Amino acid sequence: MHRFVSLLSVVLLLASSVVCGQDNGSSDISVYQVDADGSDIRILVHRAGAFSWLGHSHVISVGQLTGMIYVHADIERSRFELEIPVHELIVDDPILRRDEGDEFSSKLSNHDIARTRSNMLGKRVLNASQYPTVKLTGTGTSGDGPEFMLGLSIEIFGRVVELRVPMALQLDEDVLEATGAFQLSHSDLGMRPFSAILGTLRVADEINFKYQIRAQRIQVND
Repeated sequence: MHRFVSLLSVVLLLASSVVCGQDNGSSDISVYQVDADGSDIRILVHRAGAFSWLGHSHVISVGQLTGMIYVHADIERSRFELEIPVHELIVDDPILRRDEGDEFSSKLSNHDIARTRSNMLGKRVLNASQYPTVKLTGTGTSGDGPEFMLGLSIEIFGRVVELRVPMALQLDEDVLEATGAFQLSHSDLGMRPFSAILGTLRVADEINFKYQIRAQRIQVND
């Protein structure tokens, strides 16, 4: 229930597109559309506390991602707009858990997954009934490439969080790919991690984000 920020991972992806963007030659702006099927964003939420062995670490992934990246000839004027529908977040896909190694090797029942999902979407975490989408926007980048830092704004459960996140960018003809990893905390996002049994069983404050984002250049009619 603490992987809400799957949206961050999304932002990173956009950022990379922005950084990589180049001018068409006929216009100051090139437009890229995020390829959700070709992208992979994961949020890793870790167990903690003296009784951590009673709990589970979780892998949250982004099921649906939409967004556009507007790459200006002057890179610092580029921008992106992304949205993640929180009801489409995927909790503990068994293939992804296996990919992430021993910490995520415990077997989860359908009931375990459903309970985690319910907690994540509930009022104490994402409050999905009132805030059904996470919005990511950003402009400008810094760095010499291929490593960059991106300014990111995340609109989540009624508040806006400002961040700077790292990304590596690769451009192959009309395709942009951004990859990277970073760590934030529940506190950074204004969230309080789950805790039980006087804190001896709890979710760690730290959250790890991993992403690989693809975006495709599209033609825009004047």
